[in-house]
Amino acid sequence: MRETRLCASLTGPHNLMLTVWLRSAEDIGAFEARLAERFPELTVADRAVALWQLKIAGHVLDPRGRHIRGVPVTFWEEPGADRAEDALLERLRVPR
Repeated sequence: MRETRLCASLTGPHNLMLTVWLRSAEDIGAFEARLAERFPELTVADRAVALWQLKIAGHVLDPRGRHIRGVPVTFWEEPGADRAEDALLERLRVPR
């Protein structure tokens, strides 16, 4: 379903978790009805609603959902990882 952003399999009696983006809280019922129609064996055991996402997809939003600023995506770096990678590549270049 287009609104689905995350679908994860969990252990335990409630073994599926969905994260969806809807336009409003009023859309929850219609979304759950479409789920029930498509997957009649599904039971909604719990739900949580975030009324205001502070950040979505690299954008900081105001309370109306308007873009305030972007958040640059940076990769986590381990100190010394570059040296370790270079050493590994050097070892792989040397024929045995």
